[in-house]
Amino acid sequence: MRVRQGDIHDWPFMYALAKIGIRDSVSPWRKQPLEETLNYRDTILKGFWTWIQRSGSIVFIAEVPKETGESCSETEMTQPIGYLVLHALSREEITGVKQGWIMDLGVLPEWRGKGAGRVLLKAAEDHCREQQVPYLGLAVTTHNVRALHLYERFGFAEERRLMVKPLE
Repeated sequence: MRVRQGDIHDWPFMYALAKIGIRDSVSPWRKQPLEETLNYRDTILKGFWTWIQRSGSIVFIAEVPKETGESCSETEMTQPIGYLVLHALSREEITGVKQGWIMDLGVLPEWRGKGAGRVLLKAAEDHCREQQVPYLGLAVTTHNVRALHLYERFGFAEERRLMVKPLE
């Protein structure tokens, strides 16, 4: 498994995976039909690559060698299994201190728990260190227990709580 910097050619993979991953990120507090959520996210995703470029964000792609007996070109010898979008020029909202911010992270379901998330997080962390960015942050739904455990094992700690109250 290796990580490389992504580009526009990776967008179809990222777009498809982001649509799969949204189901894990929806809070059960939000009582909305899944179809409405997916339609809303699709609208956001359609402009995401443009935002990535304009914001100076970086995409990391985790990939593995293809298991195929067919001969193929060098560019076809790997397959992407996950991605991470890092906004390395962010500022913490209260102090203004420079920080990297993980905007999105997705791993194909069949590759979860096999190290892809860890190598993507390490790539983001390494990039921030190289750029002398002292902090790396992210947001995760508290019900996404699998992701929470990954982030905690990687050294992330809760700093704030985003709270919601249903008004029924």
